[in-house]
Amino acid sequence: MILIENVIFLKNKFPFTWDLVKAEEEKGISDEVRVESTRTGMKTLSIQTVKGANYLHSKYDPVSEAEKIIENYSDVGEYQHVFFYGIGLGYHIDKFLEKYPNIPFTLYEPDMNIFQTLLSNKKLEDWSSKSLMNIYAGHTPELISKNLTHFINAVKEKVMLFILPGYERIFTDLTRKFVSEFRDVVYAKASYIYANVVFSKRQPINSIVNVTTTFKTPNIIHEKPESFQGKPAILVAAGPSLDFEYENLRYIKENGLAYIFSVGSAINSLIENGIYPDAACTYDGSERNHLVFSKVVERGITDIPLIYGSMVGYETVEKYPGPMMHFLVGGDYFSNFILKSNNNLPIDYVLPAKSIAIITLQLLHKLGCSPIILAGQNLAYLKERTYAQGMTFTNEITEAQKTQAILVKDVEGNDVYTNRGLDGFRKEMEDRIKKLSDVVVINTTRGGAHIEGTKFEPLTKVIDERLQNRVVDQKWLTKFDYQYNQEYLCNKIQELLFEQKEFTRISNLFYRLFHEMEHYMESYNSKNLGKCFNKFDKLFDKLQDNKFYRLLLQPMNQLLFENILKLMGEIRFKQDEYSKAKNIIAHFTNFLKHCESDMNTIKPLIEKIDEKVLEWNRGSEIETPQ
Repeated sequence: MILIENVIFLKNKFPFTWDLVKAEEEKGISDEVRVESTRTGMKTLSIQTVKGANYLHSKYDPVSEAEKIIENYSDVGEYQHVFFYGIGLGYHIDKFLEKYPNIPFTLYEPDMNIFQTLLSNKKLEDWSSKSLMNIYAGHTPELISKNLTHFINAVKEKVMLFILPGYERIFTDLTRKFVSEFRDVVYAKASYIYANVVFSKRQPINSIVNVTTTFKTPNIIHEKPESFQGKPAILVAAGPSLDFEYENLRYIKENGLAYIFSVGSAINSLIENGIYPDAACTYDGSERNHLVFSKVVERGITDIPLIYGSMVGYETVEKYPGPMMHFLVGGDYFSNFILKSNNNLPIDYVLPAKSIAIITLQLLHKLGCSPIILAGQNLAYLKERTYAQGMTFTNEITEAQKTQAILVKDVEGNDVYTNRGLDGFRKEMEDRIKKLSDVVVINTTRGGAHIEGTKFEPLTKVIDERLQNRVVDQKWLTKFDYQYNQEYLCNKIQELLFEQKEFTRISNLFYRLFHEMEHYMESYNSKNLGKCFNKFDKLFDKLQDNKFYRLLLQPMNQLLFENILKLMGEIRFKQDEYSKAKNIIAHFTNFLKHCESDMNTIKPLIEKIDEKVLEWNRGSEIETPQ
């Protein structure tokens, strides 16, 4: 029978988990799970399987066993949260808390029979005074998905997965599937957080700094030159299989059989082999992205056009020596706000993606290229390398990467190793191809991961059967004209500068409100304090309506904003007005300070655009398109 203390504890602390236990309690505990005594007098669990009895803990001394298990995890201190998969009777949890009393942790018990047995023998409140964040249970795919989604939304820190050894031995397949799902979900969340931390500040700044160049260069999507309609295009990535294709690509280039678009660092390998692509494509918003084109800059190459995404690292645009074109990216709120075409037609854009290859795939589709031919798109390891030769960085696979590698099928159905990052790119590319149903995508990457929606053909076969005629228009670069409205740009910049002043006013009103709330808290005036929450809601709505904040400051502080929304949702219906006020003041003040800091960074950049537009209006640099 479940201890009454545990019933109360779960009902109060973890009601969803209690509902699962309550539903299972009616069935009782299966005879397959038995509690036995050990030689030391402690209890252990015997699990009956087709192969006989298996012990989840030592049948001699489970406490000593737990001590040794914890000792094997010597790197716990490198993490800020520990996720225990498999509780059993909790001996390892006790020992963990003795050694690491201040590290937050989460418990997950997949087997409901074992969980009921635990609840009948161990008081969970013994752990609650420590740093127990949550308790999950269940092993169905639906429960695992729901539990892990809740977990990653609740925990932002670096997480260590701790698996009780007996579960790997007794529930091998179940544990293996859970670990795979856990790593996928946590990896995806970590990637999202990393991307926000690294790029949330950079991307709006890139867009702002780039805009004067973006305004003056052709929008390759918007123009849609007829040169590309129905013509084959080769998307060349920097995978190690690219080393097999230089002669084929050289033949294609010399005979104009297809347009060659390099993505990312592939341009370095092509240049080293004397092949200049018809255009190089780039999208990475990082500060170091310009280093990808260091060979172009150092060698003074001026005849390889660069097609850049509007939020690419501004250093790339500033340093590139050759002709440039651009495309707008979904999520570039700044450029989409201030740019308008002279013909008043909507400006097309490319959806954001994790890699430039996926971006370029969409770009070629919008240009009407067909078929689209992938080369060097390995998305997997090839003979312990991840990139083609000619890179400006090392590309050998480390021992750590080998231990974390996962198996996928290659283009010919064989097993090939990859990592979660590359596999994430593969899945996203498959999803994008599925939505581009009207285009043929051929994958020529020898030894590369299979990409659903593509057909594998060696590049030699593609040349023989599909690339028979000269199709490249050597004058395609001349078929562009300026298309953005200069007067519209000027007006929108002025509007943003006005909205910046309005943001400052709203921000000051928040501080005045917080000062008022602190006064009512000190005087224990709950009635007037309650009225302040209505004032806060109205100010919050005004903040959301402010264009300077919405277009620039909120995207630059997206994680903080998500935490604010989460906090507001958690405290909205709480009765303790003083606790609510304290939380709102602390978190929102911090959020505003970050926004104000970013405002001080980007305001001068926007003012520079305003000055540039005034120069253009005086006719010093550019004529308004007719």
